[in-house]
Amino acid sequence: QVYKATMKDGREVAIKVQRPNIMNQISLDMHLLREFAPIAKRTFNLNTDTVGTVDAWGAGFVDELDYIQEAENGKYFMKRIKETPLKDVVMAPTVVDELTTPQVLVTEWIDGERLDKSSSADITILCSICMNTYLTMLLELGLLHCDPHPGNLLRTPEGKLCILDWGMVTRLPPELQLTLIEHMAHLTSSDYAEVPRDLLLLGFIPEDKADLIEDS
Repeated sequence: QVYKATMKDGREVAIKVQRPNIMNQISLDMHLLREFAPIAKRTFNLNTDTVGTVDAWGAGFVDELDYIQEAENGKYFMKRIKETPLKDVVMAPTVVDELTTPQVLVTEWIDGERLDKSSSADITILCSICMNTYLTMLLELGLLHCDPHPGNLLRTPEGKLCILDWGMVTRLPPELQLTLIEHMAHLTSSDYAEVPRDLLLLGFIPEDKADLIEDS
């Protein structure tokens, strides 16, 4: 639940409060899903690792419950984005550290319109800024915001892009970033002979299937 409040010094803030016993509820849900995953794989003849998928979901959900880490994610983004040409056009809400705990997150309140609901003339520009921001996160910052639904992307009154909710992120090691850049370069230069190797290095294809991608 997120609430709007006013601090004694007059600052307007957003207070995100974790539901009581949510860890127990998520743990039970994930246990039930994990028990059902192999049954679903057999029943529907799914060609995927259903148990591994459930485990990945579970890890993401648990990470989202640590509001201290969510605060650190937003602060890291703001620190690094200031080193890029996007520093004046994109932002994350400032965290109020002294009031933030693992179960309560307090940030500045951001007034703004959702990008998909705004009729401002600069929305096309802000969408381009959004795309550039996500590519910068992916290929330069190494911290990718993984919840870019319309409710988390706001146009501020000053015409900036504000990205909300930093609980779900993916961290990319430098070697993976380099492989992604190489993969894009191979595609744009039509160097398709290198694509199978790229897909192997990116982990999309297991080693024992390398010959199949070479053939295709």
